[in-house]
Amino acid sequence: MPPQPKDIPMLEEFQGQFLIDPLTTFLENNSGKVFGVSEITNGIYGELTATEIREVKNKILNELSRGHRTGRFFRVPDQIGFYTWDLELLNK
Repeated sequence: MPPQPKDIPMLEEFQGQFLIDPLTTFLENNSGKVFGVSEITNGIYGELTATEIREVKNKILNELSRGHRTGRFFRVPDQIGFYTWDLELLNK
């Protein structure tokens, strides 16, 4: 059996939450700005090693897709891997 990836802790303010909630909170707290996946990862986990980033990146990408699909926040049109809280705010 492959070794189980160790659970990489999120920043203290987000600990114990499902990943979708910190993602939502991070984007909402920074509404009007656009973030790439690595910035979002830093915003939720803090500084990570390259190995840790690889471990959490897929989970983050999956949850970003889900949040976008369910209308919690938005994917920036014509930019791959960029997300924002509210597209309306971007156009101002």
